[in-house]
Parts: sequence; structure tokens; C-alpha cells
Amino acid sequence: MRAAFWRVAHMRYHMKAPSRLTDLAAFTWAAFFILVYGAAILAGWRPNNAIEALVGLTLTATPLIVGILLRRVRIEASKGPNALYLKRVEASR
Repeated sequence: MRAAFWRVAHMRYHMKAPSRLTDLAAFTWAAFFILVYGAAILAGWRPNNAIEALVGLTLTATPLIVGILLRRVRIEASKGPNALYLKRVEASR
């Protein structure tokens, strides 16, 4: 899974820089829904079924994970022009 992640990151971001705006959007989305669901739970709301809980988890966890992964790619890409390729080769061993 790690090798596949860095392979996709290298293919997608080898020629262009990852956008900080995308990171910001993902973290903002996650923070908004974490605040909404956190406030609702503190106010006494509980999910009625597993689907409501799954929707809440999806709305908060998915953008947070995407933001963290894009941030990792951006940090790795900032190390040099061949950094993503070297990380891809290292992960595939």
C-alpha cells in the first residue's frame, strides 16, 4: 500500500507542485464537520443507526486523511526535484 501511494504521488506530482490550497480546503472541511458533529454530540445528539454514524465518520475522516496525505506529498516534494522518485523507489523495495 505504501509503494502504491508513493507511485501515484510521483506520477501525479512529479511535474507540478501540490497545491497548498487543496490542503487548506481539506483541513477546513474536516475541521468544520468535526466541530458540527462534536457540538451535536456534546448537546446530546446520538446517531440513530449505523448509517448516520458512518456518514458522520465519512464526512470528517475522509477529507482529514486526504489533507494529511497531500501534506506528506508536498513536504516530500519540497526536499528536491527527485525526492518523490527516490521515495517511490525506497518504498518499492
